[in-house]
Amino acid sequence: MSPDPHAPALTGPSASTLAAMLGAGMPDIADIPPEAFELVERVRDLVEAVVLTDVDAAARAAASTHVAEATALLKAAQRPKDSVVQLVRHENGRYEHLSQAGSGRLNPQAPRVEYLNLPEPAEPGEVREPVEILARVTLTAQHGGPPGRAHGGVVATVLDQVLGVAASASGPAGFTAGLDIRFRKATPYDVPLDVAARFVRREGRKTFATAEIRVGDVVTAEATAVFVSDRVPADAGA
Repeated sequence: MSPDPHAPALTGPSASTLAAMLGAGMPDIADIPPEAFELVERVRDLVEAVVLTDVDAAARAAASTHVAEATALLKAAQRPKDSVVQLVRHENGRYEHLSQAGSGRLNPQAPRVEYLNLPEPAEPGEVREPVEILARVTLTAQHGGPPGRAHGGVVATVLDQVLGVAASASGPAGFTAGLDIRFRKATPYDVPLDVAARFVRREGRKTFATAEIRVGDVVTAEATAVFVSDRVPADAGA
């Protein structure tokens, strides 16, 4: 079958490369109004409420009407889908990807991951060893799989995300090329989860990292990952 010439492109630069390409043209985190983050929190609450609700059909119908009205209000002005990536720069030079599904603070689908020890951004060409990133997340019923347990795919998303942050903290990491997860115990929701991820080594364009999720002293899941950096254009950051 011939490729559809009108289909969207499936490849593009990684977030770290895009950040380098944007350089000084990247928006500042201060440009994002607090109301944007508040909206995301309320939508997250809404999704959990929908999962848990036991109201009658009339209440569901009324809620559906309100949700449709809110959706229409938000659709009044939208970015193109090929510009969904929303990067911002922090005062110390660190960039943040606000719209990604792993922990993006402007993506209500993303779990509420809180990073506890994000380092200063690495200088160009700098490789830091070792690097360990600590994070905390509390999943909810909307992330459920078996009774009382988080869905394995959501657990994988959290691990992949924090692994990527650890790999990027050592230098540009690029894309996830491999992710190996071992589920040791059930990962519960509505319980604070501690996530630790660390950069292990770099081999050419490949970066290796490991991570685990804990509930107290119990490891519920652990992972190893390899990331492959894309080739930075010669004029990136110009």
